[in-house]
Parts: sequence; C-alpha cells; structure tokens
Amino acid sequence: MEPVGNKEELIRRIAVALRGHEGAQAAAAPPPPAPAGIGTEADRISRFREQFESHGGNFLSASAWEVLLPALGEELRMAGVVALFFPDGDAEARRAAEALVPFGPFTLISPAEARQPVSPLTAGLQTAEFAIAETGSIVQTSRGGTSLLPGLLPDVHVALLSPAAFVDRMEECLAAFGQDPPRNISFLSGPSRTADVEQTLTIGAHGPKKTVAVLLP
Repeated sequence: MEPVGNKEELIRRIAVALRGHEGAQAAAAPPPPAPAGIGTEADRISRFREQFESHGGNFLSASAWEVLLPALGEELRMAGVVALFFPDGDAEARRAAEALVPFGPFTLISPAEARQPVSPLTAGLQTAEFAIAETGSIVQTSRGGTSLLPGLLPDVHVALLSPAAFVDRMEECLAAFGQDPPRNISFLSGPSRTADVEQTLTIGAHGPKKTVAVLLP
C-alpha cells in the first residue's frame, strides 16, 4: 500500500469520513482496493511499525512484560525521563506506569502536576484506541472524557497498543465512532515536529520530543 503523502488529500478523507463539511458526500471517492495479502493482524502491525519508524517513532514489542519493561525503562532513562503520568481511568496505562517505576527509578505524578510550569522531565502513558497501518498513526480521542494530555504535553509519549487496535486505513477507525464522533481526535505519527521558522525542522516544538509505541504482550 502506498503511504499517504498529500496533506490535502488526507484532510479531505477525514472530512469525508466524518461527513463534517458541505459537499463532503459529493466529493467522496471509494477507497482503492487493498492489495492482495493485506489485512492480517501481523501484516497490519508490520506496516504500522514501518510507517511509524519512518516518522521518527520508536516501536517496542516483546513476548512478555518481563522482557518489555526493562527495554521501555531503558528508552525512558536514555531520554532523561524521571516522572510518569497517565490519564484518569486508563487502567492499562496505570498498570504499565506502576510496573515501570523500579526500572528508572521513576516517580508517578498526576496530570495536574505534569502541567505545572516547572515540572520534571515526564513521560505520558496512554492506551491508544487505534493504530493505522497505512500512515503509522496512533489515534486517541476524548471519548468518555478521556484526557489527551499524555500525547500532547510530556517530553516523551508512550502509546500502549493492543493487537486488536490495528486497522488498515484511517476510514476504518473513523467509521467505528459512528454518527457521534468524539469532540477531539488526535492523530499522532512520531514525535512533534515543525518547520514553520525559517523552514528549519524542529523536533518537539509543540509536543513530545520522542514517541514510543508499545505493542502489549
């Protein structure tokens, strides 16, 4: 499958999928058929990893938490992280953060503490709703009042991905939201970056300097 490289086309597809602007229905075009061999869970994970890493993200997987936790802890230590936080109500992120503490050692802080003007170097952990193989994008939303801070605020964002979260195309995850999509949908493809100032690429200007996708055992 060819990667999506046209920003305008991607925005049009989002608008069409959400039926969010005038004329979207008329402008909609059927998605191209998937090439033969695409669609298995293992293939979606492999294609997501390839795209995600091409955007500068780090992908971690292992057969057991006993192997995964030391590797993730090392990634965070190398980035200078000293504190972890996770959104309220995210049980998987809480379990992962608590299990990670001795591998730093790291301190657990609340989202409110992470928002303070003077805060330690942080990693925000959050369970992703979807992972799009086509673009290497992590999808998180505000459904149920969920905070998006772990993907926007910290120095390092850790996205926890279950095998069931992987989909082939963007339209699949948007269709799952039904007729009442969440107010906020975040598409994260690697670390934050911008070239607005003198066309010089800057990492972490508007968000995390490092993004780690963790495939849950």
